[in-house]
Amino acid sequence: MNAEPPPSSVLSSLWLQIRAVLDLVLDLSFQRFVTPRLVRMLYVLSLLAAAFYAFSYMFSGFKNGTFTGLFQMATAPLAFLLYLIVARVTVELILAIFRIADHLAPRPDEPGARPPVKPGNFTDPVR
Repeated sequence: MNAEPPPSSVLSSLWLQIRAVLDLVLDLSFQRFVTPRLVRMLYVLSLLAAAFYAFSYMFSGFKNGTFTGLFQMATAPLAFLLYLIVARVTVELILAIFRIADHLAPRPDEPGARPPVKPGNFTDPVR
């Protein structure tokens, strides 16, 4: 028994995901957000960039001498860890902002829900 799906279904699944992202990117009404869907990819790219930077920083110090090279070799993992923490906190902050927006958005199916206010169509509810 082969557990892998046939290649055509993998390609069709990938194509559907690409189309969904393109539909979000080309949504000129800005009714849906693209950032929550792309945040995983951005996080992975930032991890790869951090690994590349730490690796190049680790060995570039030997151009300036042995002590500098050993110092940079010792501090590169710390810099990598610090970058990972900053990247993770940034991604979580972005997702938290979008989740707050989702919770604050009016839902039309809730009892007592009001239609969204459009610019230039604001009426003071106190009057």
